[in-house]
Amino acid sequence: MHPLRFRVQSVSVILLLWGWAISAAQNADVPALDPAKDLPRVPPTEPDKAVATFQVKPGFEIQLVAAEPLVVDPVAMDFDEDGRLFVVEMRDYSERRDERLGRVRVLEDTDGDGRFDKSWVFAEDLPWPTAVLCYDGGVYVGSTPDLLFLKDTNGDHRADVREVIFTGFAADSLQRLNVQALMNSFRWGIDHRVHGSASMSGGRITSPKRSGLKEISLSGRDFSFDPRTLDFRAETGGGQHGMSFDNAGRKFMCSNSDHLQCALVEDRYLARGAFLDAPAARASIASDGPAAEVYRISPDEPWRVVRTRWRVTGAVPGMVEGGGRPSGYFTGATGATIYRGSAFPSEYLGDAFVADCGSNLIHHKKVRPQGVGFVAERAADEQRSEFVASRDNWFRPVQFANAPDGALYVVDMYREVIEHPWSLPEPIKQHLDLNSGNDRGRIYRIVPKGFQQPARPALGRQSNAQLARLLGHPNGWHRDAASRLLYQRQDAASVAAVERIARDSRSGLGRLHALWTLDGLGALGEDRLAAALADKSPVVREHALRLLEPTASRGALRVATWAALRELARDRDPRVAHQLAWTLNRIHGVGEAAVHKVFLQSQPASAVLTAPMLGALGNAAPDRLVELWPAAGSTTSGNPWLPVLARGVGLRNRPQELSRLRDQFERAPPSRLSLQWLAALASGLSRAGASLGAWDPESKLSSHYVLAQRFVQNTARGQSDRLDLEAGLGLLGYILTPSRLEALAGALTKSSDESIQQAILGAMSRSSERETALALLENWAHLTGGARKDALQILLRRNAWIPLVMESVEAGRIPRTELSQDQVQKLRGGPDAALRNRAVALWGAAPSENRQEVVNRFLPALSEDGNKDRGKRLYEERCMICHRVGNRGGAVGPDLESVRSMGKEKLLTQILDPNREVAPNYMAYDLETISGESVTGLMSFETAEQVRLKLAGGAESSFPRSQIRRLRAAGRSLMPEGLEQGLAPRDVADLLEFISPGPTR
Repeated sequence: MHPLRFRVQSVSVILLLWGWAISAAQNADVPALDPAKDLPRVPPTEPDKAVATFQVKPGFEIQLVAAEPLVVDPVAMDFDEDGRLFVVEMRDYSERRDERLGRVRVLEDTDGDGRFDKSWVFAEDLPWPTAVLCYDGGVYVGSTPDLLFLKDTNGDHRADVREVIFTGFAADSLQRLNVQALMNSFRWGIDHRVHGSASMSGGRITSPKRSGLKEISLSGRDFSFDPRTLDFRAETGGGQHGMSFDNAGRKFMCSNSDHLQCALVEDRYLARGAFLDAPAARASIASDGPAAEVYRISPDEPWRVVRTRWRVTGAVPGMVEGGGRPSGYFTGATGATIYRGSAFPSEYLGDAFVADCGSNLIHHKKVRPQGVGFVAERAADEQRSEFVASRDNWFRPVQFANAPDGALYVVDMYREVIEHPWSLPEPIKQHLDLNSGNDRGRIYRIVPKGFQQPARPALGRQSNAQLARLLGHPNGWHRDAASRLLYQRQDAASVAAVERIARDSRSGLGRLHALWTLDGLGALGEDRLAAALADKSPVVREHALRLLEPTASRGALRVATWAALRELARDRDPRVAHQLAWTLNRIHGVGEAAVHKVFLQSQPASAVLTAPMLGALGNAAPDRLVELWPAAGSTTSGNPWLPVLARGVGLRNRPQELSRLRDQFERAPPSRLSLQWLAALASGLSRAGASLGAWDPESKLSSHYVLAQRFVQNTARGQSDRLDLEAGLGLLGYILTPSRLEALAGALTKSSDESIQQAILGAMSRSSERETALALLENWAHLTGGARKDALQILLRRNAWIPLVMESVEAGRIPRTELSQDQVQKLRGGPDAALRNRAVALWGAAPSENRQEVVNRFLPALSEDGNKDRGKRLYEERCMICHRVGNRGGAVGPDLESVRSMGKEKLLTQILDPNREVAPNYMAYDLETISGESVTGLMSFETAEQVRLKLAGGAESSFPRSQIRRLRAAGRSLMPEGLEQGLAPRDVADLLEFISPGPTR
């Protein structure tokens, strides 16, 4: 299974089930509606009055540049090299696909005033078209299941060429196609490829133009293709509607309720499938969370208010979002775009703009680097407002474009109802007109105050030398258009001019685009690449590494190039180091060992670097470890890469490599560091389904084992250094024998330090033997409170140990109150009927009270004055295991800062009814291993080889798929129901005051 495929498939299933559930609601017993009173129609605003409905950030203004009848139902747009605007019109949204009403229009500003005044229908008869990109005098258009090329060859503004280039998009869901999950956002990449989002419908792609193209799956991935060769490949993705690149070619995307994400690793690297500890391919980057608060100024639509009320009361199915509020949070995030223009003040360059079409607004985020990724935050002066918001409910921004004039253009579909038809209960839907507005549409541009209209571009008539100079233009559109035209022309005479830019341009972006353009012209030499590897711009160095890969695939790299790579292995820029690690997976030769060695001596052993470097090293990892051992072993802290390399060798579990390490460990005198490295090897072997004992059956490394046991026993006598203890525990957990288990149990009882007890429990947790469980239970009275919590998590992870826990509770050795609500919930719902009955006897049946009744019972808490200090104690007692407060607590659910602004009403509902609204990223998963381990957690990451769950408490556990017996979505939140037990409304008032101080709102 490919990275992210499982999650995307799960979301697709949820959408389908949701749609069927909504359909079934036709016959549900819902309250009667008075359409005139409950669902009054909302009138549109005419174009000449539209601008007056907007509230725009001071210093900016929004201008209407096109409106009906020049354009209707626009959903995507792209400028050609001469400034003509090609627009996709999705007139068949949302339920009229079979009528093939979709069109492509071309708009032109003939007088140069910045407003379009001419419009032609370029192509029609398109079912649900959603994307467009200009190329070679025509346009690529996405019209599921096909990706088309349309071109006008006789100058009449109508396409007379219409070719299917690729097909198979959404191939697995054509019978019930999700109108909001179609391919979209065609973008010209710095690599001279057309990139697009496959959205959640994915596809199985073939091409009538390339009979030899093997079907390519896009499940959970995006795509790109070379418009000249039609080479097609999958790309990292998985967003819904909206994808964009920044000036450095880094990819951003969004989904309805996850408004900004970034790609971290290219799919072509992960596709090798050789990374058992592969990093996540993408990440959410908004500091205020995926479905952050938004500040609309338009009134809530009447139908939305009714639907929310019905969902809250259970009259109709559907997720209750926002704690029962109809709006005020991201529900329709779309069109994520990075600003790359030249009209805005420079501090906006690289910022993100995301539309929420359901809330009639445009959201703005400051994007700044954080390691190899990014973090996106609201601007200081936009904490309680949006960059653009409209009072008009019909304003439906869905896409953006960086334009020739440097402004940001906005596609406004302009519809009365934009909501997905599957999400509308039939009793509401039958009174709405989902076609209302399919004869309207607007295109705006956002510009700073005092903006001066530049001359219209005419790049199509410019010479190669002129286009080459534009590769360093301050406006991103000019750089993209120039590089595209040079790639289209494939004129060898242009190489000299582009080479001069690559060599002499004072603009780092100019040198960057020139490098890629030379590559696209087949004229990028190794000398130029070697120079780029030493460029003063880290972005140029990063891309030079990417471009080096095809050069290396064509023949051996020169000695000078390997020398440049050795220098680059010391680079302090995190993205350059990250790219080098991945590139080293693709280039090989006489100089690679030296580059590896310098890298391992110079770069941090961070989580984002370990996977690619282990992949790059391959079977050379034991050699590098042995080479680095003497220098590392002579220090007190060692080289942080050595345990990474040792674990990597264990993960690969190949006899020849393991033999190389055994020889090294046999020769080396035992020390704290050797124990750490041996424990890392054991960890890798364990992940691979092997064991240290099986690898060393004759105990040739017994001197290391003896030292580990002595370190632990010294702890029991109060003599051990903490680092010695950690080293000893790290190893003993993988080689437990009765005597070693006895040593651990002895240390457990003789230390009252909670952190030491927890470290000992961590070592004992690696055992699956019954004796280990008995040792924990026999020493229960000696454990501190925090250690008891850890011990219960360990004991309840193994199904074979659960009866022993039940016996201890029944005998009174473990108080019933020490088990958390989620642990009790797990025991009540376990697979063994006898154990379920024993759990009910101990803790009673699961709460049968309707959750809404529980919420109603605690509503008086909202009117009481809570005590913040008492609330803090309650939070630490019941919530902090999964919710972080400052630097304390588990980072599982939302942290305190991210929920403070929700308001007490919403928090009350989420605390008492956690399963009413479960965002996909907080859905619990139940996992059972072949060895009998059973855990429940949040899906942190998954690849073809592994699943990583985030558990209560914040710890993460990885499981090889080969060791998983069963994995399923639990259909509920990780947060258990019943947290109110033992609490009065006054207690809840205290808790709410601590989380969200101030008056209710």
